[in-house]
Amino acid sequence: MNSDTYTGTGSPGNLRDFLNILFKHKSKIIIIFLTTVLTVTVVTFLMSPIYQASSQLLVKFGRENVYSPANITATGSQVLFDLSKEDRINSEVEILKGRNLIKKVVSDLGVKKIYPDFEEKTSISVSSSKKLSPFEKAVLIFQKRLSVEGVKKSDIINVTFQHKDPVIAAQVVNKLIDVFLEHHIKVYKQAQNYDFFDDQVKLLEKKLKDSEDELETFRNQHTFTSLQEQKNLLLKQISDIEVELSKTRSEISENMVKIQVLNGHLSEPLAESKLGRETDDLNPDAISAIRSRLSELKLREQELLSKYDGQYQLVVNVRKEIEKAKQLLSQEERTYYEKAITSISDTLKALKGKEDNQKQHLAQYQQELNRITSVEMRLNELERQFKMDEDNYQLYVKKMEEARISDAMDTQKIANISITEPALPPIKPVKPNKLRNVILAIILGGTAGLGAAFFSEYTSQGLITPERAERQLGLPVIATVPYKR
Repeated sequence: MNSDTYTGTGSPGNLRDFLNILFKHKSKIIIIFLTTVLTVTVVTFLMSPIYQASSQLLVKFGRENVYSPANITATGSQVLFDLSKEDRINSEVEILKGRNLIKKVVSDLGVKKIYPDFEEKTSISVSSSKKLSPFEKAVLIFQKRLSVEGVKKSDIINVTFQHKDPVIAAQVVNKLIDVFLEHHIKVYKQAQNYDFFDDQVKLLEKKLKDSEDELETFRNQHTFTSLQEQKNLLLKQISDIEVELSKTRSEISENMVKIQVLNGHLSEPLAESKLGRETDDLNPDAISAIRSRLSELKLREQELLSKYDGQYQLVVNVRKEIEKAKQLLSQEERTYYEKAITSISDTLKALKGKEDNQKQHLAQYQQELNRITSVEMRLNELERQFKMDEDNYQLYVKKMEEARISDAMDTQKIANISITEPALPPIKPVKPNKLRNVILAIILGGTAGLGAAFFSEYTSQGLITPERAERQLGLPVIATVPYKR
């Protein structure tokens, strides 16, 4: 098949064939074109105009995006911030599109006002088991005519509604926004209200007053300027008396050793030397004189023995004097031994009395220190309780003020939603778009006419062209006879 023959779809192979089809079916094309254009134009101009009212809302970062835990402590509650702009806008869009808000708007404005052509007694069958009332039908149509979208890369929400009456369309949008603002405040309203915090503040104020009175009474009962100064003074006195008590006990131990030496070990040489030292302390002059005399006599005896024998009279006389000195020394030592025992015993008695007195004072000081420590602990406990009650009171006063401000803002309908552009009655309808419909009718009519012409040409069984004759008969065309009407 060459370029001059028909293709499998029946479309012409060249421009002349195309023009031949157009001229051949021009009447059909014109009729279809005019019919389509006129029909669409008439329908367009006969259609009831649809007006679209719109309003824009600005979603700001406000108190609705700040959340506090329900439990409140003396240190305050943790505050959380919602910083997701897209989530906030999507939430508001879903609330605006909610069925409850739509029902509220339809109920407040009335079905007759929004859709006056509805009949109250007319019900529309939706299924075999359910029928819609005019109110439910109005809600469904309302949902279809309502459009709520967030503007990309902004905090703006665009609300539009389509209706045959431009005034009603604007009223519906404005009413929807009013209902939405009221519902928005209810949704984001804090669970705790002003009355709750007011009651808590009164209770905490009484508790704070009781704590303050108890602390003041306790301070008046214990007249002191500074617990720490008294405590430091007692600690110093306890330290000093413990040092004195240690010295007293050391002296008692020393005197007890002296008595043991005097009572039990006088016959030993070591004990005799110790006894001499103890008696020297009691009467050093007498004892020392006798000992000096005894030493001189012993030296005299040694000198005489170096010259004479033991029977020599001088030696005998010296030995007699030595014996007398020893007896006198023994007598003196015995006398002063008894005096030493008595003196050391008296000293021990005095030291033990001093020890008992120091122990008594130490116990008194320790008891006073324990009392001051107990008073200090009780005072610290009362001060901590007073501070805790004061902090709780201040916290709830602050929360009460915040609740009061929040209630006032709710009363005044102050929220993080602002109306940037209220809805106004539109001047021009959005439907139908006459120019667009006419243009589309022209395009559609032309396409339909051409399609009908080519479809008729394709389904035609006549041998109109040489190419078709060759294709249909399988024989070459020798000559053609032009047809003239």
